[in-house]
Amino acid sequence: MDFITQISPLIENIGFPALVFAIWYIYHQSQVKAFETIIQDNFEILKDLLETNQYHAALLSRIESKIDNNLWCPILKKEVS
Repeated sequence: MDFITQISPLIENIGFPALVFAIWYIYHQSQVKAFETIIQDNFEILKDLLETNQYHAALLSRIESKIDNNLWCPILKKEVS
């Protein structure tokens, strides 16, 4: 109600375009806040995915080095020793 009482003199003096602008401004502010939360959530998700990707790359590198050194198979490991 307080917002409407503040806008009513503006509407009386300027008219309908002021009302349209006020509605657009309120809508715009709500959309900006919504997009900020969406961007922040996406950033957190991407950060977690990056950490997971780095972890998987490290595991694959370790497996690759074991395959190159024939340490990946316990039977071959016993035969080589």
